[in-house]
Amino acid sequence: MEQCVVTGEQVRCLFVGGLEAIEERQHEIDRLNVFPVPDGDTGRNMFLTMAAAVKELEKNTSSNIGDVGDAAARGSLMGARGNSGVILSQLIRGLTDGLKGKEEITVQDFAGAWHLAVASAYRAVIKPVEGTMLTVAKSFARAMKEASSQDISLEKMLEQAIYKGYETLERTPEMLPVLKKAGVVDAGGKGLLVILEGGLNALSNSNYNTVQRAVEPPVEITALPEDIPEQDFTYMYCTEFLLKADPSLETVIKKHLNNLGGSIVTGNASTFMKIHIHTNKPGTVLEYCQQYGTLHDIKIDNMHDQWDASNITADDTAKTAEIGIVAVGAGEGLKQLFYNLGAIHVIEGGQTMNPPVEEFVRAIEETTARQVLILPNNKNLILAAKQAQQLVDRPIEVIPSKNIPAGISALLVFNDSMTLEENKERMCQQLEEVKAGEITYAVRDAMLGDQEIKENELIGIYQGEIAATGSSQVDVVLALLEKMVDEDDELVTLYSGDGVTAETVEGILEQIRAIYPQLEVDTHQGDQPIYYFLISVE
Repeated sequence: MEQCVVTGEQVRCLFVGGLEAIEERQHEIDRLNVFPVPDGDTGRNMFLTMAAAVKELEKNTSSNIGDVGDAAARGSLMGARGNSGVILSQLIRGLTDGLKGKEEITVQDFAGAWHLAVASAYRAVIKPVEGTMLTVAKSFARAMKEASSQDISLEKMLEQAIYKGYETLERTPEMLPVLKKAGVVDAGGKGLLVILEGGLNALSNSNYNTVQRAVEPPVEITALPEDIPEQDFTYMYCTEFLLKADPSLETVIKKHLNNLGGSIVTGNASTFMKIHIHTNKPGTVLEYCQQYGTLHDIKIDNMHDQWDASNITADDTAKTAEIGIVAVGAGEGLKQLFYNLGAIHVIEGGQTMNPPVEEFVRAIEETTARQVLILPNNKNLILAAKQAQQLVDRPIEVIPSKNIPAGISALLVFNDSMTLEENKERMCQQLEEVKAGEITYAVRDAMLGDQEIKENELIGIYQGEIAATGSSQVDVVLALLEKMVDEDDELVTLYSGDGVTAETVEGILEQIRAIYPQLEVDTHQGDQPIYYFLISVE
């Protein structure tokens, strides 16, 4: 007789097997990027998110299915990277809602939990688009529900639902013209099915009672500005811990903690709350919270000692700023430019290295500003920034800057005498005034419609389309500008990437000035990876 019950160990196996599969095939997923450029990182982001979930699972030895789900949700939430990682974490969190408080469940209950997962993922996206990972997840959940009406095992149910998921994946190019034009299926949808297939394979091998997998995501080190003054701390101790308690108490606990310190961050996944606070009385904080539940993973650091050891801070103005700005950027030149324009914290990141939600949270809480504006500067980081916004207990607004030129332009109109809301409106309006282009290279041969692109050929991208190709940086920049510049424009700014020579930059500037004598032309050494040039036209 086929097994009709789902246990915690089986769910654990699904996650471990899924991680193994996405780790092995992450680069295959990355190559499904619509453009053949070196910024496809969907597979990597999904791998790192799954790695964070499994790492948290390894700390929890419970066989209770609810406990297993809680651990996976907690880990994936804090480790989520990029759009695909955030959506994956919300699928996991929604799935967990269907497992709460259960020792084990039926296959019918497990199928029903997937509908909660899909609803959670759709809520995480401001404007859901069909033909994406969301569509594949929805198709999978429906197939799970249909299959669960039979007397069926978990393995058979997953097998049937994954098959339906792949059928939907093959139709994604018909739903999204950009996929059809590129001749690829949706990368996030493929990644999700790879994870599910890996979980099924692990279950079918019947090794879920013994399988263990320890994955440490690579550490990304952020370079920081030098010659920074010493901080005068209001609070001495950075205190972090997990509190296992009723999540409905979160508001009550946060309200009381406001009297004990600052930089308070809370987030919950099922029965666990993650609490972070800067305080002079860590013992009092722990004693207060302990009355509501049990404490886990307690970490208390003396911030003054940390400061002396690393000398890490932002500018003196960060100590008293009403509004602090957190920006994302890669390349020493770009990071320094953001600092010079008034950013308090610059997160190292961008294409191919999407910072997780946790890094946004850490950057926010490290600022002493009462309110915070976030500039993600990448379309794939907007969701992660919005997730962090929900986890930190202070006024925060996300400026949806989709690229570096837009973020810089928005930062230039920031006015510290205005309110948070006024600055958000002003900066969002400025985003519409900027035209952004990028020069990179093709990582593979490709056909986009009638356009043939060769591996290593230079590519100019504008408005989501490949607008120029060639073998010369000068020629491709000029061809791209021809598509970008119109008679009302006044300023062109070039941000040169890592390895671009000063001679190349000067040669391009001479050509631009000769062709567009009416324009003001500016240049900055950005040192950004992947992109030879980022171009702004205003």
